[in-house]
Amino acid sequence: MMKNDEKLRYYSDAENTKGAYFLFVGLQVVLLLVVYAFVYTSLVAVKLAIAKYHLTFMAYLPVVFVLFGYPVVLYKTRLMFRKNRRLRATAWMLGWAAVFIVFLYAFVVQLVGS
Repeated sequence: MMKNDEKLRYYSDAENTKGAYFLFVGLQVVLLLVVYAFVYTSLVAVKLAIAKYHLTFMAYLPVVFVLFGYPVVLYKTRLMFRKNRRLRATAWMLGWAAVFIVFLYAFVVQLVGS
């Protein structure tokens, strides 16, 4: 039979912080995949628009900006999370993902002209 002390699990700030950080990084990976899915569809749309409307390679510039900009946002929010600004880091990460996705589709609509 086990003693009472062996059955109890004690609260640990270090373990909870590691677990929260693990979940946060997992959410970052999922959001990166979602944003990059939108980047890929935008790249395909820009490629088709370039072929149809005889545009220059500069039409890719906003998509490339998002391609390299969102990982920087994820890095900054990870630093924010490590400084115990967890809610703010999560909100910034989700907000910037929404801004980049809306920006990409507004750009594609403007490029193609609905």
